[in-house]
Amino acid sequence: MKRPLLLAALALAASARCGSDFRPPPGATTGRPASPLGQTFDVTARFPAFAVPGREPGLELDLVLDLPPGAGPERTARVTYAAARLGGRPATVTDASGGRARVTIEGDLWATGRVGPVMVEGTSFEYALRGTVLDGGFRVAGESWESQTGILGSFDAWRRHRFLVAGSDFFAAGRVSLVELVRGAEIRVTGEVAPASPDAVLRRTGPAVFVVNRLSYDNLERLDPDAGFAAAWQAGVGQGANPHDVARVATAAGERLFVTRYEPPFDDVAVLQGQGGGFVASIPLGDLAGNPDGTPRPDRIALAEGKLFVGLQDIDRSFTDYAEGKLAVIDPETLAVEGVIPLGGKNPGTIEVLTGADGRTRLFVALAGIFPGLLPQELSGGVAVVDVTNRVLERFALDDDDAGGNIGALAVARDDLAYAVVSDENFINSVLAFDPASGTILRVLRETQEFVPEIEVDSGGVLAVPDRNFFDPKLCLYAVPADAAGAERLLGCGGLDLPPFSVEALD
Repeated sequence: MKRPLLLAALALAASARCGSDFRPPPGATTGRPASPLGQTFDVTARFPAFAVPGREPGLELDLVLDLPPGAGPERTARVTYAAARLGGRPATVTDASGGRARVTIEGDLWATGRVGPVMVEGTSFEYALRGTVLDGGFRVAGESWESQTGILGSFDAWRRHRFLVAGSDFFAAGRVSLVELVRGAEIRVTGEVAPASPDAVLRRTGPAVFVVNRLSYDNLERLDPDAGFAAAWQAGVGQGANPHDVARVATAAGERLFVTRYEPPFDDVAVLQGQGGGFVASIPLGDLAGNPDGTPRPDRIALAEGKLFVGLQDIDRSFTDYAEGKLAVIDPETLAVEGVIPLGGKNPGTIEVLTGADGRTRLFVALAGIFPGLLPQELSGGVAVVDVTNRVLERFALDDDDAGGNIGALAVARDDLAYAVVSDENFINSVLAFDPASGTILRVLRETQEFVPEIEVDSGGVLAVPDRNFFDPKLCLYAVPADAAGAERLLGCGGLDLPPFSVEALD
């Protein structure tokens, strides 16, 4: 049996067995509000003159700062102390301040207020940090000050690169793990931070993080970053709805969630309350379908310039009649469908939003065409580029004929560098680097017979590629080159309990 058909069979078996009454384990869903997603910094501060009686002078302090999101420059961070060293030897450290610190990030400036008091080997002091933002906000370096002597030292800080991974073998329940790149070098994995169905995808939308439990599970979980990404609440979206994606929008009526419901008779975008997931409204899309069954198949959804863009795969009930893919444009305030953008290809999937060097916002849409299976393989897709302001198809950033197969996953790093997963007629999956400005294929990063469901690039230039090897599942992280003609550098891989099915960048 060919691999995609095997995967489909496994997914159907899993959904038939578990049914739409799937729920996380008892206690996992509390029904409480979820905190917004912030940033995490690991810091090493050095105080060369700090001394404690009977110990060699010189203190190194390792701490973690968890910063909430904020529109202004000042934020109140949670402080956790990891280790202390006096004269190069371990020392005890105790926070006597309540675990909070004021942090200012403004332009290239990164600074704390006075932090503390902190007790090291029974000696109390306060300190402050002031530095310069580097590497697009993922590194900070500067001076440290401590109140005991007033003598300056130094500090370094590293913002974490965090990825959530939903693992699944399509039989037993799935699970969500957290994979982090810490201090730019160490890959750290926290297993099973949240429950998931065997058919789940992860979505970060603004400061909110979700598990979308799809066919036959039909519910949405909101995760709480302040609780280690545990499930805060769960809401059903209709039995058999098969939700595929979610977008969070702060509207005049409050926080709203827009969820694509893929299966008939739903054929719509459901509007839910941001906290708790209560049903608000339905935005019907059936009239936009061009196939004989009138099934629009709403899949991915993206927010750009205040409007929602919903990918419509436009496939009939039997998955044998594919109309041209399109984007429905929705006003999240009025819930009106304002227009449709034809995409010039079939079967739209991933939608990436990029504001380019020219200041214009564009959508990059992966058009898969038709994978071989019920029908012969058809290369009727690629990567379409949509002008958001004018709501028109601008061009193709990659042609699937040039790529040599169906375009699956897509991740756009910047104007001159993007990545796509291409599946050829023999079901060999390749992760390609290409230039989205010229359509030139730059190199093959990875080639495998394993299914590569999703790839992600975070804002700090780290590319995440899942490896679904059943005996050695993992998520591999690569440093994206500053020069598009350069090569990606493998940073390492984080081992997982289950083969990764969905990956979402948090930073």
